[in-house]
Amino acid sequence: MQGDNSASYAGIGGIGSKIWPLTGPEIISRDKLKRLRTRTNGPGLVRLAVHIGALILGALAVYLSSSTPWLQIPAMFVYGVVIVLLFAPLHECSHGTAFHSRWINHLIGFAVAAFTFRPFLYFKYRHAAHHTYTQHEDHDPDIVPFPTSLRDYFGQILGLSFWPKLVGTLWRGSTGRFTDEEREFLPESVWKQVMLEIRLLVLAYIVIAAFSIHYGSTIALIYFLLPRVMGEPVLRAIRMAEHTGAEESPNLLANTRTTLANPVLRMLYWNMPFHAEHHLASSVPFHALGKLHSEVSPHLQCVSKGYIQVHREIIRDVLKNDRPGAAPAGQGA
Repeated sequence: MQGDNSASYAGIGGIGSKIWPLTGPEIISRDKLKRLRTRTNGPGLVRLAVHIGALILGALAVYLSSSTPWLQIPAMFVYGVVIVLLFAPLHECSHGTAFHSRWINHLIGFAVAAFTFRPFLYFKYRHAAHHTYTQHEDHDPDIVPFPTSLRDYFGQILGLSFWPKLVGTLWRGSTGRFTDEEREFLPESVWKQVMLEIRLLVLAYIVIAAFSIHYGSTIALIYFLLPRVMGEPVLRAIRMAEHTGAEESPNLLANTRTTLANPVLRMLYWNMPFHAEHHLASSVPFHALGKLHSEVSPHLQCVSKGYIQVHREIIRDVLKNDRPGAAPAGQGA
């Protein structure tokens, strides 16, 4: 038996598999993995068309409710949720699995990243480190600490640490002043590329802001910035559910949570609620994760029936001052 060990990402320093020996992918047979990892453009193009359609409908709802503030605010929120869920195609494109064609993955990846204030190349390397060191206390750059209090919990949901980090990423990328943590997952050979992309992004944002101010236009504010900010707590809640409260160990069957979400969310989040499956075999395209779930579900140790259940359990443990995700003895780095 041989699976698609996500530690294949461990080109970061070449030591990832040594200091954090991920386990779990071995439960997937070679033949099954070969069938599931086939890439094609069709499902990604259909899913992208659905997402764009949802964006158009959301923007239309914001426009039609413009004369009624008590209707426009919830319309902007729903539209904002659709915007932030563009994180899913960005994520898939960073793996090169959203589409068969490499150039489509790069084009869509850059586009949706820019629309959500994220630099694509930077994210790609950061996310590779996340897969190499999933739930490693020191080396996983995307680890979400278990909340220490209700105040900490709601701060994480509201993005009180996320927004400073995002702005900091754009600032450091523009100036080339990467932190020690960033230098761990960004090879020096790509620094110039990452800096160029971020500088172009920042320039584009400045130009949009300047035009908006000069012409007194609120289009960018109403149809982009405000909904983007309003929708972020939903994405924070989803991303918290992916690992927070799961085991902090190299066992991918226990350190990543699969959430059995409703079909609408699975559609707009490109099947990413099957998150343990994705970490077990990151080369499997999003559209095949449901089949992979059927294969591995008996082995998964962290499965929830929905996001409400996940957060109910997190809040319960916060109130009990309990940290269920700590690694069992002997499983730390």
